[in-house]
Amino acid sequence: MKSGIAWFAGTAVGLGSMQRPTPVKKAGVSRTSLKSLQVISTTCEQCPAGCGINAYLNGERLVQLLGNPDHPNNMGGICAKGIAGLNLVNDPERLLYPLKRTGPRGDGQWTKITWDEVYTTLAGRIKEMIRDGRISELVVDKGHDDPLLDKFISALGVTHTIDRPALKNLNRTTALTSMTGFPSVVEDVGRSRFILNFGANPYANHDQFVGIARRLIHARVEKGARLITFDVRMSETAAKSDAWYPIKAGTDGMVALAMAKVIVDKGLANKDFMDRKTNYSLAMIKNHLSRYTPEKAAKESGVRAVDIGHLAVEFATQRPSVALIGGGVSDHKNGTQNVRSVALLNWLVGNLEKEGGLFYPRFLVSLQPKTADLKSRLNSINNIKGIVELKETNTRINTYFAYLSNPAYTDPDCGSTVGLLKDEKSVPFLVVMDTHLTETAMMADMVLPAATYLEGWGVSSAPSLDNVPILNLRQPVVSLLSAAKVLRSPTFEVGKLLEPMFQPRGEAEEVGNVCLELARRIKGRIAKNLPYKNTHDYITWVISSIPGLKMEGGLKNLKSQGLWTDKASKAAGSRYSSEKGLPALRQKVEIYSNALKQNGHPPLPEYEPLTASKKKKDEFILTTFKSNLWAKGTANSKWAREILHENRLWINKDIARTLGIKNGDRVRVTSSVGSLISRVLTTHLIHPESVAMAEGLGHSAVGNVAKGKRFRGNDQDTNLIWWDKKGNGTNPNEIIERRVDPMGGGFGLKDTRVRIEKI
Repeated sequence: MKSGIAWFAGTAVGLGSMQRPTPVKKAGVSRTSLKSLQVISTTCEQCPAGCGINAYLNGERLVQLLGNPDHPNNMGGICAKGIAGLNLVNDPERLLYPLKRTGPRGDGQWTKITWDEVYTTLAGRIKEMIRDGRISELVVDKGHDDPLLDKFISALGVTHTIDRPALKNLNRTTALTSMTGFPSVVEDVGRSRFILNFGANPYANHDQFVGIARRLIHARVEKGARLITFDVRMSETAAKSDAWYPIKAGTDGMVALAMAKVIVDKGLANKDFMDRKTNYSLAMIKNHLSRYTPEKAAKESGVRAVDIGHLAVEFATQRPSVALIGGGVSDHKNGTQNVRSVALLNWLVGNLEKEGGLFYPRFLVSLQPKTADLKSRLNSINNIKGIVELKETNTRINTYFAYLSNPAYTDPDCGSTVGLLKDEKSVPFLVVMDTHLTETAMMADMVLPAATYLEGWGVSSAPSLDNVPILNLRQPVVSLLSAAKVLRSPTFEVGKLLEPMFQPRGEAEEVGNVCLELARRIKGRIAKNLPYKNTHDYITWVISSIPGLKMEGGLKNLKSQGLWTDKASKAAGSRYSSEKGLPALRQKVEIYSNALKQNGHPPLPEYEPLTASKKKKDEFILTTFKSNLWAKGTANSKWAREILHENRLWINKDIARTLGIKNGDRVRVTSSVGSLISRVLTTHLIHPESVAMAEGLGHSAVGNVAKGKRFRGNDQDTNLIWWDKKGNGTNPNEIIERRVDPMGGGFGLKDTRVRIEKI
């Protein structure tokens, strides 16, 4: 083992990004052999939370993932999908070699090719587009953030980028940016006494999932904090709340504005905060809110007027308090105004930069998002929403490159996306880089094997839930080395390759390294803008610019711990940062937005009824939700799919009875764009005008586990799939209509009207 580790260290000099990190001296013992396990600290990327994790290896094989107790956000906690990262790395159905299509598009006929052929083909096409001034014909569909991919896109001058991470919360980020100049806030739920939760489900799925769930539980158990949830269905969070209000879909903004009116009318607003830190006086706010009475809100939402009044008073008096905003509020055609209306509650009680309220996220200075970058990312012109939108504007496409993005499965009305991607006239050349042969990859002309987050390098400044800047390191815990690469390496020494502990992982690559190699082959200014040898070289350069880290051991210490906190900032009390340290503190909250007015939108928070809410008697509003097992990386996870392999359609039990539908019956669910068949779950835990379905199931590709099919492979468990006769669920995106919030530009994914028919 010692010689093997020494060999890896030596080989890394020549192979750069495949260098193995220094093992951490932490306790780890195999449950079967009782041998000591090697432990490496890194960062989970199964969801945006970026939890710190420890990876345990038996020789070179990854055998366990646990939370890193030293990480300030998740504090040693880890969720089920984080644990299932083990399945992602060891999946016998992973894509491990570059492939080229040999038959008709979508028929699944492939031949293995070399990376050199990949680079030659892509570099040639890009150079031709640059030479002819047609770089606008290159479309990049980015399903995951990567700094080197972003630098490559910028260097090329790509104008058509589909930024999936930005689109995910676009309505919410637009709303918050219009008011605070920043796209997000940190919710200090752990120190709050009263929490109003509008459409969020932090106990199952949240951008800061484990960290915020732990703090919310702490506040509830240790501090007696009250939690009130508004949601069309009883989510995991609603079930653990002091009260759940099954609100009519898309009416959260009306309820929030009625609460705001009660707070202002009763003189409970924080006048000092409103005068000093906002651009709109209480007198003007009172006049604006005059039409939003609790009685009108009750009629629109189904929440009783007396409850709206009581909760408003409690929110304003039981301080510190905070209002949470989730996808159940923002994922509507009126989502941006819903978010602005709920946010108004926070401004009225003055809980910004106050313990138990909201904080601007603190980042390391060198990794602080630039205001210009935020505005550019939120610019509706740059936020292409998909190939359907490109074709509607007659955009010419030469090459479509999708990285960890599967629009043929995830797009609303994904059937239309499939039709366009399958059409070689619409998309002459489709390249997909992913870990599996996804629905989109099955139609590609060239498929590239992507490294998982446990096989590559990366750094990020995580928004700390305690407002002390954190640097997260992502480092390879599993080697990407293949036998062929080892033998070609100039640093390879005969006899140092120990077969029992070395397991080739095929030829999967980091997207950053792919971009760097393409830049070198394109040459010129593109190569000059990306001067790094590999991803490891890049993060070394990034880390060198961070003050304080060098004094604390630099990269060596960072590799050992997996993270670094800015202790100087912590000692200075960054929770109450000065205006000099955090420019956002100098800005006033813009309750009245001139920017929105200039763009032809209402400048004040208003309630805009959904056209979808004016439904016929036999129609329902379909809402989708993410389970605590939903993640792109768990689609083919044997552990996740054994637990969740069916997503029944939730329907109110009383309504189901009137339709002659019983629990477990099969129904056809039809919208304006298609239909699907599902079994139903009849329950009182959903609003009678809504139906609901979990996302993430119903795959037709990715792998046999995702499709719910038993098969024989290298993993013996795959022959034990017992739910094969139950199927693999359905994909609600097949019937989700493409609705867009005109103010925020994001999708209204929870507005689709459907009819239900028993079959």
